[in-house]
Amino acid sequence: MRILNILRGRRSATDSVQDDAGWESPRTGAELLATPYRQQLLRAIQESTSLTAPVFEAYVKEPLQRYAERVQLLPASESHHHSYPGGMLDHGLETCVFGLRLRRQHLLPPKESPEKQSSTGELWSVAVIYACLLHDIAKVIVDVDIHLKSGRRWCLWEGIIPDQYRVRYIKGRDYFLHAAANPLLCKEVMGNAGLEWLKSQPELFGLVMYAISGHSERSGVIGEIVSQADRASVAKSLGGKVSNIDKAPRESLQSKLKGAIRHIVTEKIRLNEKGAQGFVTSEALWLVTPLIPREIKSYLLSHGIEGVPSNESRLYDEMQSHGLIIENPEGRSIWKCRVEMGEWRTDLSMLKVHKSLVWSGDEEPEIFSGSVESLDVGESGEGSQPARQQREDQEPGDKPATTEISSERTESGRTEKIQDDLEASILDIATGGDEKAAPGLERQPRNPDTGAEKLAEQASLGQSSSGEEFLAWLRDGLKTHKVLMNDSKALVHAVDGMLMVVSPKVFKRYCQEVSGEEKGWKEVQDSFQKLKLHKKNKDGGSFHKVRVVGPNKKSSTLSGYLVGKDDLMEEGKEVFDNPFIDLIDGKPEE
Repeated sequence: MRILNILRGRRSATDSVQDDAGWESPRTGAELLATPYRQQLLRAIQESTSLTAPVFEAYVKEPLQRYAERVQLLPASESHHHSYPGGMLDHGLETCVFGLRLRRQHLLPPKESPEKQSSTGELWSVAVIYACLLHDIAKVIVDVDIHLKSGRRWCLWEGIIPDQYRVRYIKGRDYFLHAAANPLLCKEVMGNAGLEWLKSQPELFGLVMYAISGHSERSGVIGEIVSQADRASVAKSLGGKVSNIDKAPRESLQSKLKGAIRHIVTEKIRLNEKGAQGFVTSEALWLVTPLIPREIKSYLLSHGIEGVPSNESRLYDEMQSHGLIIENPEGRSIWKCRVEMGEWRTDLSMLKVHKSLVWSGDEEPEIFSGSVESLDVGESGEGSQPARQQREDQEPGDKPATTEISSERTESGRTEKIQDDLEASILDIATGGDEKAAPGLERQPRNPDTGAEKLAEQASLGQSSSGEEFLAWLRDGLKTHKVLMNDSKALVHAVDGMLMVVSPKVFKRYCQEVSGEEKGWKEVQDSFQKLKLHKKNKDGGSFHKVRVVGPNKKSSTLSGYLVGKDDLMEEGKEVFDNPFIDLIDGKPEE
């Protein structure tokens, strides 16, 4: 009988209670936290503090249960990270675990006496937990509509969901609003006791409030920890490195490509208007090349996704082989199309995508009021040349210039790397930030003709513009978190109060983004070096080496340029040294 009761309890905690019509039944916090993976996360949280059992129960475990009761089985996003039932709860718990690991690298409160740090240090640990839990909890208020089976709409500031429910994402939602609205659920999660304890340290109370409401410039070390922990959890989800989460299948590159396409189409680009990057017709979704494929690749790279093809032709092959794009009559990926809307007309190279890949049911946007007409494929080939406006003086025999594309297929036997050990360091998680840090398309696209050949030509002429362009790209990437810092696969690390720019990876990444291939990276590196921003090593050379040491005591080395923080980051922005790396060749010469 005891075994039967255990099995019943396990099934009630892990099995879906969704009925045939798609209604979910609300559960208690204890039931929601009873899955093996969430229990593992809870143990990791408890082991990262030295609180007594009664204090942990009252100030940590009960808030965690209240958090679980409010987010229930809601996903953390519609088509981005943790976009499965229960994803919001998993993301909150994971962020707490990563946040507490990062907290170990700091003596808190900062710049206080050892006595003060000893007496209030655990309160700072609890504050990190609260800030991690609440950093995007308002998504369940401002991003979704919760409909009860009784027929009314429910908002979580009214309390726990009282009846069977369904969730629908709000169209046209403001993706930055949740930060401002997070404090609405502050008391419901922390409770009076937690708020009173936090308020006993006014400075700490302020840092937590600033961190959860989006005021990163005022959130200090708490905001920095939460931001890094959030990025680690996001990358863990997007990288397919979660093997124990219930209902979170192991993701292939195909799944990651699908997620990238959905995210970029639904949240980043303009549709169905003059100059848009995509057009929706009755039969398909048309996406402009090479702009959108490059953004897809950039998105995957910036989120630490592994196995991304290095050039665009291989990316097209990968997408085509998985049925993500519809091939043209010649069996190739790219279509040559004429787009017309009123008096506006242009010829574009485009990818043809099934609309069901991005939208379902009534989510589909309105059909393009103009027309998208496929032209003679034989004339266009399958190049990745930029879209061209039709020239009125073009001779009948003229054909658009094309780029010869190899039909080489990517290897089909790529093995998924799964990380099971939650005790791996932050360096074992490739981060790329949150939804706000995803590569945006609102900036003016760089002219595709400024490719590797042009960069090489500039270098041969002794020009430094390619180095200056690289520097501007790097500064912008660090500001928007498109260029990762202080994590595995990061292109920049903070060490000894300076920034190490990893070479040659960062230059290859730059060339990939501006020209679609790595060719020309050496010329860009040489041009950057001529700017003389880097510090010389003790032997007078340009490169420095660092040793990377993880918790498993295995080490590796990286080399690159050491540059002053103010040369790459916003003035006054606080950046913490990466605790896992050390300079091998000592301090640089001034």
